[in-house]
Amino acid sequence: MLSFGAAVKTCLSKFINFKGRARRSEYWWYFLFATCVSWVFSMAGSKIPLLSIVGMLVGTVLTIPQLSALTRRLHDTGHSGWWVAIYTLLYIVVFACFGILMGPLLSNMSESMDMNQFAEQVVNAVANHPGISGTMIICALLVLIITIITLIFSLRDSQRQTNRYGASPKYGN
Repeated sequence: MLSFGAAVKTCLSKFINFKGRARRSEYWWYFLFATCVSWVFSMAGSKIPLLSIVGMLVGTVLTIPQLSALTRRLHDTGHSGWWVAIYTLLYIVVFACFGILMGPLLSNMSESMDMNQFAEQVVNAVANHPGISGTMIICALLVLIITIITLIFSLRDSQRQTNRYGASPKYGN
């Protein structure tokens, strides 16, 4: 098992390496690290707004090695890294649809608007764009399903034997 520091160092050194295999400890320690860093910036950003912007940038940068580590983790269990690519694409579609639907609404919000008015405008935005709304809902459900699948895959033990992605980092074949 890799230590916390070794796992973070390994993931950061393999920043955009989507080839090979990664042990559970490598992926999950890095996941913990990235989550904690994001949490710290989120908490600090609530007090100092500039740190929110810095936190978003840091979070985005830390996501890249997390996706590459997840891809290698899936490889270690004998599964394709395309699960991560599909998940990422669907996630982007969900946020793009959300931006298209809610962007104009959020830019027109005023402090005097109550929750009923806001809810009414959300309902109108969804009703006026059924294709975008439907796409967002379907993609969000697919993101949820793929998240569950990749979670199950990432929790599994390494394949003992060498697979098409290389030798086992755990069993050293």
